[in-house]
Amino acid sequence: MEDNTTNEGAQERRFQRVGDSLLVSYSIGEDFAPEFTETYDIALGGMAMLTNAELHKDEPINVTVELRGDATPVLRIRGIVRWSRYDPLLQRYRTGVAFLDVDDATRNNLQRYIDTLHLLRDMGMI
Repeated sequence: MEDNTTNEGAQERRFQRVGDSLLVSYSIGEDFAPEFTETYDIALGGMAMLTNAELHKDEPINVTVELRGDATPVLRIRGIVRWSRYDPLLQRYRTGVAFLDVDDATRNNLQRYIDTLHLLRDMGMI
């Protein structure tokens, strides 16, 4: 996921994104308990999620993503924080995470999920 703090709508994305609220947990190190939150945007290259605290740019992060309504087990993905900014309306931080070293099985499950959501939206089912 690219840093879109300056030109949010003008930057071209490398991966097809889908807006979806998925349950995720994340941790920024082994010394910290995981935090639970939700995404509001996800793609093969990364995701955007809501957090209660500002996360530092370039900080390593481990995320666990639960694909809603999917039989696939939770996906465990390493990532890096690309941006984090406060949203006064939500009183939370919007945080972008770029995925690192995604294995083939995880990539395939995530792509299948994204494709399914796009298909269901195109058919007017969601």
